[in-house]
Amino acid sequence: MYKFLKRNNRQIFRFLVSGLIASSFNFISYRALYLIFKNILFASIFGYCVGILVSFVFAKCWIFKNSSSQPLLKSFFLFCLIYFLGGLEMSLVIVFLNRLIENYKIAWVFGAFIGSLNNYLGSKYFSFKK
Repeated sequence: MYKFLKRNNRQIFRFLVSGLIASSFNFISYRALYLIFKNILFASIFGYCVGILVSFVFAKCWIFKNSSSQPLLKSFFLFCLIYFLGGLEMSLVIVFLNRLIENYKIAWVFGAFIGSLNNYLGSKYFSFKK
């Protein structure tokens, strides 16, 4: 584990930074569309899609530096699938831990960690594999 972290520390750092940026784009889009249309479902779905697109661009151009030999559409499809599974895992961990320890904040931290781990490893070894 230590060797993996040491070998990939720059990539992991970039993944975390790009995640914060993508989340900001997600939130800004969500907030703007909610204020304009007053439809929370539309705003949240659109904001999430904006966040996914920003994450994909960062992953392709900055984190994994376009190292994939896969076609762009295949990489994007795999990326979306991985992030969907990560979101599902995060939600399940949050629900399970919150029922177990009755602390939604701690449950969210663990859920976010599991989802992020899924997204990083899935992107590294499936979406952008060499």
